[in-house]
Amino acid sequence: MHFSSRTSAPRSRRSAFTLIELLTVVGIIGILAAILIPTTSSARNAAKKAKTRGQFAQWGAAIEAFRQEYGAYPQFETAGAGQNKVNGNTAGSAVLTGQHRFYETLVGTRRDGTALPTTTTGTPPPPQAQNTRRIQFITFTEADIVPVSTTDASLLTKRGLIRDAFDGTDIAVLVDRNLDGSVKFGGVGGDGITALPTVSPPDNTAVRFAPTTADFPAAAQGGVRAGVVFYSLPAKATSNTEFILSWK
Repeated sequence: MHFSSRTSAPRSRRSAFTLIELLTVVGIIGILAAILIPTTSSARNAAKKAKTRGQFAQWGAAIEAFRQEYGAYPQFETAGAGQNKVNGNTAGSAVLTGQHRFYETLVGTRRDGTALPTTTTGTPPPPQAQNTRRIQFITFTEADIVPVSTTDASLLTKRGLIRDAFDGTDIAVLVDRNLDGSVKFGGVGGDGITALPTVSPPDNTAVRFAPTTADFPAAAQGGVRAGVVFYSLPAKATSNTEFILSWK
């Protein structure tokens, strides 16, 4: 009797993840994401803070150029909720013909490029009475101003206002009014600043802070040794230890 020998072909194993392997991979990805996402977010915030300080430096240089030209620092908003603020009491709007003291004093025109009015009386003096030669001390870019054409719902009420890198428009500006080399507050020092203005982060107007004396020394300690200072709060700020300060 003849038996034919037949070698059976090995069965091919199907390559696939088991449920345990898949869950392990998902777990590893989750751990990596938990490590990397905060790091990325921190790096992004640090970059925005650096950019904001760069903006402060440019704006401060323009104000210093104004002082060199006219012999005194410009006067911005001196009353109301916008006192000592970059955007003053100007409301965000798609119409750029409304007065904006900071912009007009440093650029010499309205925000829409039209000429300033001829009225020269007021307290403080209007921009055209301060920048009488209509000198452009700075060029504001779109990075500095919220576009009027924005469709971002979070920016609609800020259209046309000057902003920092966090899209914050609540920005304090203080100057050494008496030219003694320091910015002081509290009714002393001749700078006319009775109290440090409070500001809010761009995403929470219910939060309001002013710098502590650790950051902004009291007049008795000499104030801040600078001619012009700016400060604002980044997004998600929850305390007065998170300020972006132009002098630090």
